[in-house]
Amino acid sequence: MNPDNRNSQVQTIMATISSLMASRRIEDKLRAASLLVQYKKVLPSHFLDRILEELKKDTHTEIQEALRPLLTSEEEETSPVPVSNKEIIAGYSGSLESALKKALDIANIFDLSHVTAKALRQQLLEGRNGSENGLYSDFVQQKSRMTPELALFPQISLKVSPIGALSEVIRIIPELSKKEKGKIQSERKNIETKLDEILETDQEISFNIAGYELLYTLERMMRDLIHQRIIKPNMDNLQTKIPADVLEGMKKRKEVEENNPISIGSYELIEYCDFTDLKKILEKGRNHESFSDIFSFEEIKTVYSKLGELDPIRKKIAHSRPLTRKEFERLRLYATDILDRIKK
Repeated sequence: MNPDNRNSQVQTIMATISSLMASRRIEDKLRAASLLVQYKKVLPSHFLDRILEELKKDTHTEIQEALRPLLTSEEEETSPVPVSNKEIIAGYSGSLESALKKALDIANIFDLSHVTAKALRQQLLEGRNGSENGLYSDFVQQKSRMTPELALFPQISLKVSPIGALSEVIRIIPELSKKEKGKIQSERKNIETKLDEILETDQEISFNIAGYELLYTLERMMRDLIHQRIIKPNMDNLQTKIPADVLEGMKKRKEVEENNPISIGSYELIEYCDFTDLKKILEKGRNHESFSDIFSFEEIKTVYSKLGELDPIRKKIAHSRPLTRKEFERLRLYATDILDRIKK
């Protein structure tokens, strides 16, 4: 196989596994485990080890059974050669590209939902039934290409979802002509109310689903970079590499979780970093020099500045508060910029 084609295939496999790992469904985790076993010979070792460690912490019997072929002798095998920054970046770039494509798709569909709702509202004001001239065909076609998790999630949200609400309007409109005359007016009023709600909101719960995958991949990449290039080589003097408040917070969160009888598993210290902690670690002293092979000093300043700006968006996603179109676009653009810089 052509080396470029092989690399492309490996990137696609890694992106798929990362996307499945971002899901909370047991079926997706099981699929990720299966792919890990199937492609273990071609996946980069650092990627294989990281995903394996995550899956090993899952207590579901089916997942542990699926991992059995990988759990024979790999535990004791360690490499004396540190993982390079570029290896880590290569392992994540495909996943970031995949997540960014989903983000762009959902942004386009959201924008189209507003355009379509505005046109339908105008038709109803003019006395037409809203189903003329294939007005909403573009919206229907684009929505049909959405990934299942994005297409279904808006239907279960208590918040107004422009994408979900417009889908419901489009389902109802063709039935108008079949209703009794007295009921048509009432139904039109309901449709007009829904269209007004769509046009009045800039929030969309689907942004959170696409945004979670994007932030998950971005944050995992930054954590792996910091763990491999700052924490592991300096375990005996972490206080010189990590700000005191950040180090204390990481250790405290780790201790609290490990002392909780409900919590299972043990994690590396880096897993207890808040998003803003990553920024603080990158800023400290000469830590930026650990990433000089991928970022200039000015570039890494831009990266940790953007990580700081993304923290409020991360908190919204974590607490299931629907993102606005503007917030989602900022997340998408910042992640795109970071990806462009690491791929240079």
